[in-house]
Amino acid sequence: MNQTPTKTDKLHFVVQEHRATRLHWDFRLEMDGALVSWALPKGPCTDPSVKRLAVRVADHNYDYKDFEGVITGDQYGAGKVIIWDEGFYEPVNLPAGASSLHDNWLAGGDLKFSMHGRKLKGLWALFLTAGGRFGANSWLLVKKKDEFAASGEIVQQQPRSVRSGKTVDEISEADGCIGCETWD
Repeated sequence: MNQTPTKTDKLHFVVQEHRATRLHWDFRLEMDGALVSWALPKGPCTDPSVKRLAVRVADHNYDYKDFEGVITGDQYGAGKVIIWDEGFYEPVNLPAGASSLHDNWLAGGDLKFSMHGRKLKGLWALFLTAGGRFGANSWLLVKKKDEFAASGEIVQQQPRSVRSGKTVDEISEADGCIGCETWD
């Protein structure tokens, strides 16, 4: 995997709404130069009483955080993609002396972090479950109680891309690939 180091000390995150075989949201956290990724079948929810399934999927190249457009043909993940949200995050429970987010934080299966996005803000947690339908890849994403917690479905209340202003259904091949000149 091509790992491009970040240009700042801030850790990026991106949430891409992806209409492929099934509609889902790809939740990606920058760790050690790559995007560690989970598929959220129902998208993130800002209601702390709601736990959302997050299925761990393959890491992606760092540059993929800028991809918005259409994945064509028979390519893996073919379908429409928008950048639903993006920003920075800070680990809250990083072990003392940790040299690698991937090895020292992710491996523990209990991630707590503060998000500074355009839509997603405040404290969140991702934690590994004890199995389930997706086995070792089954995680849950939960919004923690804070001033940014809210009831309702944010993905339905705010369906537009933070980059293009389009919904996933409005993206077309004619739009090209917004911000993905380095993606292949």
